[in-house]
Amino acid sequence: MMKSIKATTILITLMLMAGILLITVAAMGFSVTPLLPDNQRPNGSSFFDLIVTPGMQQDLTIRVSNTGDEEITVLVELITASTSRNGQINYTSRGLMDVTLKYSFEDMVSIPETHYTIPARGELEIPVSLTVPNDTFEGAILGSIRVLREATDQEREEAGAIVNQYAHVTAVRLVMSDDAEEIIEPDFALGSITTELVNYRASIIAHIRNIEPLLIKGASATAQIYPLGSDQPIFEHTMDSLDFAPNSVFPFSFVDRGGYGIAPGNYTAKITLQHGSRIWEFNENFVITPDEAEEVNEGAVNQNLPTPEVENDDSIPFWVYPALGIGGALLIAVIVLIIVVVKKGSRKGLPKV
Repeated sequence: MMKSIKATTILITLMLMAGILLITVAAMGFSVTPLLPDNQRPNGSSFFDLIVTPGMQQDLTIRVSNTGDEEITVLVELITASTSRNGQINYTSRGLMDVTLKYSFEDMVSIPETHYTIPARGELEIPVSLTVPNDTFEGAILGSIRVLREATDQEREEAGAIVNQYAHVTAVRLVMSDDAEEIIEPDFALGSITTELVNYRASIIAHIRNIEPLLIKGASATAQIYPLGSDQPIFEHTMDSLDFAPNSVFPFSFVDRGGYGIAPGNYTAKITLQHGSRIWEFNENFVITPDEAEEVNEGAVNQNLPTPEVENDDSIPFWVYPALGIGGALLIAVIVLIIVVVKKGSRKGLPKV
């Protein structure tokens, strides 16, 4: 029963993602439709959700339709699904893949060209060649076919520095049986802990590894970073609704949003990861070297560090200040002396000054 619920949940998730990824926006001026083959799983998916066999070769065909009145040029890219920094499945750009990845989507697919021209109000069918490895693989392989409409020279000229470009992403899932993902249990490992710039801010990155060929949905993570031996964390971070692509690495980021910089030294990371009833706990010591701290702090745009003193050759010489003090003291002494003399003179009948 649990396996059935698990399979249904994964299927619904993929269908929802595909529905989002394949939505047609009129402003884009084009649409992309996958032509589903006979080995499409009979589950109503609108993306490529295929059962494949070892050594199998076939073409995955997409139809690109130009809905505008001018011809367009599109760029076609093949991307292995990864896990984004926000903890979501990333179909739009290449991310970090784990060393446990046996076969990537990009290793299994190819296209004859990367750029295609679609005439006004026309359409073009583009084949993507799929070659399945001769060996069987467990779980699922996830990827996407990304079609980007390239901006024209006129659009670039009119837009100036910022050019809006539109893309359609078609998800692809490959399995060797209907229950391929049901027989695998999720498992995680903690990878390296490093420093990095995240949106131009100094950050510590804990790399959480999904070491199984399994799409994992709805995990959560709570983590703290401590100076070694301290019980006062310098960073705390909690994330819910985390999704992990198969055999991918999630860069769990602790961002220095206050701009105080990251100091070199010895640290401890404590991370608790939960998926369903299962819990993984990681406790890892790591070191940030002076060079690593300097590099990441200097590259940050929000550093709140002390402003260095600026030397000025036109400033007043240092000896002037004690001289002014002595002069002031002498002046006060002279004034006091004059007052005393005047008072004595007044008592002797001398004219007042």
